[in-house]
Amino acid sequence: MVHTKMKSRQLAAAVKHIRGAIRYGNSLNWNIMAWQAELKNWTSGGNVTIQGGENRMRFLYWLFLLLLLTTNETQASETYFNKNYNIIFIGADDLRMNIGAYGDKTAITPNIDALAAQGVVFDKAYVQFASCNASRASMLTGMYPDSINVFKLNTHFRNTAPYVITLPQYFKNNGYHTESIGKVYHNYANIRDDKSWTVPARLDQESHFDDYVLESSMTKGDKKGIAAESSEYTGDKYVDDKITTDAIQTIKRLKNSKKPFFLGVGFMKPHAPYNAPKKFWDLYDRDDIQALGSTEKLDNVSKLNWFNFKEIRSLLDLPKKGQFTQETSQRLRHGYYAATSYMDDNVGQVIQALKDNDLYDNTIIVFWSDHGYHLGENDHWTKATVRELDTRVPLIFRIPGQKAFVSSAIMEYIDIYPTLAKLANLPPPQNLDGQSFTHVFNDSNSKHKEGAFSQISRPWPGNKPIKHMGYTIRTESYRYTRWLAIKGNKVVAEELYHTASDPLERINIIKTVSEHTLKELKTLLDKRLFK
Repeated sequence: MVHTKMKSRQLAAAVKHIRGAIRYGNSLNWNIMAWQAELKNWTSGGNVTIQGGENRMRFLYWLFLLLLLTTNETQASETYFNKNYNIIFIGADDLRMNIGAYGDKTAITPNIDALAAQGVVFDKAYVQFASCNASRASMLTGMYPDSINVFKLNTHFRNTAPYVITLPQYFKNNGYHTESIGKVYHNYANIRDDKSWTVPARLDQESHFDDYVLESSMTKGDKKGIAAESSEYTGDKYVDDKITTDAIQTIKRLKNSKKPFFLGVGFMKPHAPYNAPKKFWDLYDRDDIQALGSTEKLDNVSKLNWFNFKEIRSLLDLPKKGQFTQETSQRLRHGYYAATSYMDDNVGQVIQALKDNDLYDNTIIVFWSDHGYHLGENDHWTKATVRELDTRVPLIFRIPGQKAFVSSAIMEYIDIYPTLAKLANLPPPQNLDGQSFTHVFNDSNSKHKEGAFSQISRPWPGNKPIKHMGYTIRTESYRYTRWLAIKGNKVVAEELYHTASDPLERINIIKTVSEHTLKELKTLLDKRLFK
């Protein structure tokens, strides 16, 4: 038996220290999993294997505290680690709902459609910030953008929320082997996170804007090339070719891993420039690809919810200002759909690799996109608004043994983190904004949240100070948006749409809706803002 005397202040400090270790995954010189193994070995009559007198005494000191504490984390080692699914976390970039499984009759996406036919398809999933960096940081930390203070393209969440435990980091801390290939975190401003991965991330800082095959597509010395490229080639030329090849090789290697794995695979497409092999362009008749509705600019909403994003305007063959011609618009839409089908083909190859290596039946597959997109609707191109086309995203979970169905439950992307942890039988992660939706897998009619919360900042992008923040709540039928001036926290504009009947959100009914409905929506948004 271990006899130890401590002053109450020392004990309190030690308890706080070890709780912090369990919560934040700090090593305290030993991995928590190793401690639990030692504890199990010691209590069953075995020998403690920690070497060295000082280390052994330190182990016994912490062991004493572990025996005193009744945390869920220590108790969970026997309860939760009885079945470990592998996780493959497949992301697309700038992909809106143009997928066959989501009802797009023009899109040719056979591999994602096949995944959806075997999985749970979430029809009302929403990101919390419709731009690459903030959306990914939010999803992978399970936190709202306001909670981690990430809004700009170049803000690293480790600088604003250094102690947060990310989704892959949590799996790593709980015994998983974690790897990342491609754009999982943002691929800009050296936004990497070594804490998340067992081995360094690969192909994670590749640029979209020099990802061409044809020399004629990009003039030497320019930072960007043309808006859309159709090319014929052999081998791996586009970044997504390389990501796919790496993923297939990695899956083959991980087949023999003694640990379950969490593999993030982030594809670059269909993000602009809309480049894809010619065979994917040939799948479509350009005249069949149309905007989803009016391409006229709105005149009854705040100017804060519309802007002329320079991301594609700075591509070589597009005008810097003014509307695109019909011919240009159709070429861009054609390119976007071709790039989507190219991405779908790469997804299919990765899933096939799971099957070829006998991993498909023990792996949870999650397919996601970092945000939606406009293709000229509402006279807007790309993203970064708090509108339906930018915030609504595909989300598919394929779980071994799970019945396939479509769920209309409202989801936020911050909910993916706790959901995956529970599906993998890990201890519940603490201090997240997200909430697990595993109950939905047991009941296709189950609800999850009253509304999905998203936000956007203005100005965006760039490094100028934020002057306005747009907050929105999307319920079953409505979207209510409030624009606040940062200085003084004053409301400067409001929008309300019956999105169920007005999917492009062109008719602002803020002045005509009933007081009761408006009050309910305002209250729902306030609950999130003042939580």
